[in-house]
Amino acid sequence: MLYIFATIIALIIFGICNQEFGNVFRTISNLIPGFLILAVVITVIYFLFEGGIICLLMRSQNIPMKIGSAMKIGIIGIYYSYITPSSTGGQPMQAAYLRRDKIPVGVSTAVLIVKFFCFQCAFFLCSLVSFLCMYGKLTVDNPGIIPLIILGLIINGGSIIFFPCLFIKPVLHTICRFAKWLVNRFKFLRNHFHLLDSIDKFETDFGSYRETFRENKRSVLWGVLLSIPQFLLQMSVIYFVFLAFGYRSISYWEVFAVQSLLQVSVSFMPMPGASGAQEIGFSAFFRNYFAKDDLYSAVMVWRFFTYYLVVIVGALLVVADQFLYGKKQKKENREI
Repeated sequence: MLYIFATIIALIIFGICNQEFGNVFRTISNLIPGFLILAVVITVIYFLFEGGIICLLMRSQNIPMKIGSAMKIGIIGIYYSYITPSSTGGQPMQAAYLRRDKIPVGVSTAVLIVKFFCFQCAFFLCSLVSFLCMYGKLTVDNPGIIPLIILGLIINGGSIIFFPCLFIKPVLHTICRFAKWLVNRFKFLRNHFHLLDSIDKFETDFGSYRETFRENKRSVLWGVLLSIPQFLLQMSVIYFVFLAFGYRSISYWEVFAVQSLLQVSVSFMPMPGASGAQEIGFSAFFRNYFAKDDLYSAVMVWRFFTYYLVVIVGALLVVADQFLYGKKQKKENREI
């Protein structure tokens, strides 16, 4: 959170040193609010897809889950992904919250990996198509960003190959053996947290998902298919920012393509939420589209709706959920 706060300060300082900064408040005050409301609506629908896909994959394992609970888990995952380096905190925290609902960590981890795989497939496919469609225009208008796009496609494409390998029994067993070796190196962990037994249970639960997965491949296919419109929704927020700024001549698909190429280029950056890289990348990718000295204002508005607003909502949800869970625990303890 300190890092995110620092990026906000850095963005403001950058703006003060920018000749466009004086126009920021006037430009933002003239935005069309209806399109900004639509950007919020699009984000809410994106959350619905996130929860719906989690719900689908859980139910395919005969784990009953309501759409509201699935949405909560989805938003919590996005929140922790946004505030941890390289988005590494999302799935572990989701597994921790699901454990409170008596869902084994091995099973929840397997489901969340499949969820991530589904989204990565949609992300990579849409970004690759966008790159092929935009390649000619990029070579003329902005050739310097092409190597970043190619690198992003290679890294994200590699993740599609890597994560399914975890479901290969020898690979999973090797990883668990390595984890047990690490635990044995630290006596405190071995004696106080019973991690060796937990690792064995995790491997068993994860393996049980692998067996049922063979009978539920259709749910994974649905997960990939539903992730495509979900990705479209995520990349559509910037289009409504364009409309709010009064730009009408640029087509939706071109804005979508450029936004998806920006996303694939910075998604592997190790900063929380790719903060810093996103803002710089936006300026590089969209500099030819904002022609009224309002690029800096657009960066601020776009980043607020796609990042800071989600972080605020996620933080409020985490605090509220923790408060309600604490009250529930106290009530259960009194009954015992």
